[in-house]
Amino acid sequence: MAVTLPGPGPPRPPAGEGTASLAGGNAGRAGSATIVVVTGWLRRALSARTYRRVLHVLLGAVVVLPYLAAGWVLALTAAAGAGTGAMIVLTVPVVLIGAGVTVLPGVRELLGAAARTLLDADLPDEPASVRVPLAARLRAAGWLLLCAALGAAAAVVVLFVVPIAIAMVLAPWQPYPPLPTGASAWWAPPLGLLLVPALLVALAGAGTVQGRLAPWFLGPDAEQRRAAGLAAELADARRRADRQAERARLARELHDSVGHALTVTTLQAGAAAELLGTDPAFARRALETIAETGRAALDDLDHVLGVLREDDDTRSPEPVRDLESLDALVAGARAAGLELRAEWDPAAGVPAAVSREAYRLVQEGLTNALKHAGPGPAELCLRRTADGLELRIVNAAGAAVRRRGRGLAGSGERVALLGGTLRAGPDGDRWVLHATLPAGNPPGSPATARRDDDRGPAR
Repeated sequence: MAVTLPGPGPPRPPAGEGTASLAGGNAGRAGSATIVVVTGWLRRALSARTYRRVLHVLLGAVVVLPYLAAGWVLALTAAAGAGTGAMIVLTVPVVLIGAGVTVLPGVRELLGAAARTLLDADLPDEPASVRVPLAARLRAAGWLLLCAALGAAAAVVVLFVVPIAIAMVLAPWQPYPPLPTGASAWWAPPLGLLLVPALLVALAGAGTVQGRLAPWFLGPDAEQRRAAGLAAELADARRRADRQAERARLARELHDSVGHALTVTTLQAGAAAELLGTDPAFARRALETIAETGRAALDDLDHVLGVLREDDDTRSPEPVRDLESLDALVAGARAAGLELRAEWDPAAGVPAAVSREAYRLVQEGLTNALKHAGPGPAELCLRRTADGLELRIVNAAGAAVRRRGRGLAGSGERVALLGGTLRAGPDGDRWVLHATLPAGNPPGSPATARRDDDRGPAR
């Protein structure tokens, strides 16, 4: 039977060599770990976040200084032999003032701003309309006392550690009895240099603890969160209401401007088609009026669509239509076939909102005259009075008495918002629109009325 003997195997290291290699590897790993720890401390000590937190901790020492000064004055007074009554007279106001400062309005907000900025504390912004309850102010007072106590302790530690660190750095060259000197103090300078970063890291750790406690001391309680939620809902409801009001206003403007443009365009196109063979000049003028009216309507439509898109960057400027544009409006109505006798006072001094609304009223009245009564005689009178503006538009009532449309209803709402009045209805065989609008300051002197007796259409 064959027997297989084991081979010699790999050569073994000499006795003691493996142990030395293992010890050297452990020492290297320990040195690397020490370097990593020290590097991490230094990185944290040199970060901006550390300095912000250290600053917040040391601000507590600044807060406690007035209280220390008051205590020092009281101690000197007592040492000078002041009686019990005098000490009470001095002590009670100092205590009341010191305690009252902590609950003053604005102190809690100031403490919260400091905690957000320096400690990165998670504190929600509170609406200014939300009332701060007394319990929240008392918690803020407790936070102020905590910061003052921690700041005072930190100031004592700093005043104790920094001189020791300086003495350790200078120990090999400057004798300091508690420390060794000369070559035997080789370890003191590196340790002294590490004391300051270690102190910064410790103070930053205290600031970290403050940052975690800040939400309880300075944050809102359940009542405040509920009030803040209601305030946010109310603000959102107001924004929605404002948006709806803006859209309703735009719808009214669209009805006024585009409706007028469509009425004028329809009448002009019909007249141009009827007279194209017999009066080409009138047909050409009618087409020019259609083009001008269409361009104005496109400007209004572009503005309305821009607002509905809610895109402020691409929104075109809002076209201004007020009494300064009354000439073009009257000319367009006459070109559409309305035999309009117009008379109006200058618009100088009329507030912008009133001027725009007066223009819209004239536009609505002339549009209705063209739409319901067709070409025919009409009168427009716009006068300045001591109370504001008075507008009167008279035209034929048409084949049937008209009902108040949505355009007049919207005009009535806007006139009422301005503090004016609007009446529109039949008067015999005529339709009369009468409106008054406040115009701010009454004219100082009688204005020269502008009168245009051209009763016929521009043909």
